[in-house]
Amino acid sequence: MPVRPLLVVLVALALPATACSSGRQAASSFGSPPASTAPSAPRGVVTVAEAKAVFDQWEKAEKEADRQGGTDWTAAEAGLAAEISTVQRKISKMLGESSQKPWKAAVKPRFAIPGKVSGAPWFMVEYGRKGASGWWQAILQKTSAGWRAIAMSVTTSKSRPPAAARDENGLATAVAPDDGDALIASPRQIAQAHARLQSTFGQDRRARQMFTANSPARLNGDAGATDRKALQGQWTMTVRSQPTPEIYALRTSAGGALVWYGIRQQSTMTARPGTSSTVGVSERVAAALSHGNRFAHKAVFKDAGIYLAVVPKSPGIVHVPGEWFTQISITGS
Repeated sequence: MPVRPLLVVLVALALPATACSSGRQAASSFGSPPASTAPSAPRGVVTVAEAKAVFDQWEKAEKEADRQGGTDWTAAEAGLAAEISTVQRKISKMLGESSQKPWKAAVKPRFAIPGKVSGAPWFMVEYGRKGASGWWQAILQKTSAGWRAIAMSVTTSKSRPPAAARDENGLATAVAPDDGDALIASPRQIAQAHARLQSTFGQDRRARQMFTANSPARLNGDAGATDRKALQGQWTMTVRSQPTPEIYALRTSAGGALVWYGIRQQSTMTARPGTSSTVGVSERVAAALSHGNRFAHKAVFKDAGIYLAVVPKSPGIVHVPGEWFTQISITGS
């Protein structure tokens, strides 16, 4: 897992180039899976046939939007997922990179469909991409505009997450954000602990003990501490890290959980009185976002990420195999 410094900003894990169609036809067709006959056994938030139809329509919306340049993701994604995709495509254009890459079709999808969830219906699909290694996970949720991806992650074949547990009817079990039964902490507490590690530069001991050493939660917090030290007391650095309200979790067959959550972060560097040093970034992505400027008084870095946490049954600690992260903006004076 690559370390992400705050001053040398990297897109730690870019999903395959995906986008969405801005046309009304793609948006409307994506929101209407075919009707199906109600099964005799208890059904989930959708049937398997409906989930497959939603997934196929979503994949078409992603491909079409990619073809159109990725300037509008609203027909395929929503919330933080759409924001990250949009910013990543914007960065590619700023760097003069081709925004459209050869499309790799999704293959071997497997679905985890909860029997019930709180709020709007959602389910998880894990799939591969033809000719590519690794596994993709997407949370698809029914919104007012239709079904959209609201969280995504990528894992390698070696770190492929455990399968979601299924009952005798083949249905998965959603874990409520505040349900910590048999886990080291609830999904919401895990997201909050991750954010605290970033805000405290890795110094929150209780939160630190919750994650494995190679998880982004700890690595990014430690990277922030390194950046703060590099300022050599001439600048004051503060980090405000906050989980997004949306949290999605599924119980695994071993009694643990898979948890998807987002985090927004703002890092602010303020020059101390009398300092003569300036703050700048040389890494190509950060340099593009800052337009090559150096800041003499204040610098503000904004970023966001979506994370997949693999939580073993208690007392096992949390591993985060996937970080879909992007720097959003760099401003200052």
